[in-house]
Amino acid sequence: MSNIPPDIYERVRGFAVAIANATEAGDDVLHDVHCRALRAYYDEQASRGCSHPFLTEAMADFTEDVTDAVRLYELALEESQAFPDEPKHTKMISLAERLAELGRTELAEAYLRDGRAEAVRRGDTHWIQDADRLLQELAN
Repeated sequence: MSNIPPDIYERVRGFAVAIANATEAGDDVLHDVHCRALRAYYDEQASRGCSHPFLTEAMADFTEDVTDAVRLYELALEESQAFPDEPKHTKMISLAERLAELGRTELAEAYLRDGRAEAVRRGDTHWIQDADRLLQELAN
């Protein structure tokens, strides 16, 4: 059973779909509008003490500034400690990808290995493949 509050899930899902549709349509202005709306929602929830690691991870996913995205993924992992069933592998693998962009390959590899191990425990083949791809890229 998901521990994500339904209102947060639905709002994040709506933002993600709107951002993806704007990207698919090549509409950079609309993409930015939806990203700013997601940021405003995230900031509102965080200021109310109602943030959730799912929301923080989504904010990181749609953050273009790599350093800010790293900070958000790290925060999402920290927030996950309060939710034992919250998947951490998606956060670790995404964090690793951003760390690699910053040239922090040793730390990226550590997060990839841990994230991949959790993905294996959860049977999440998509994220296992993603981790394998990133590990291969880092090895080259």
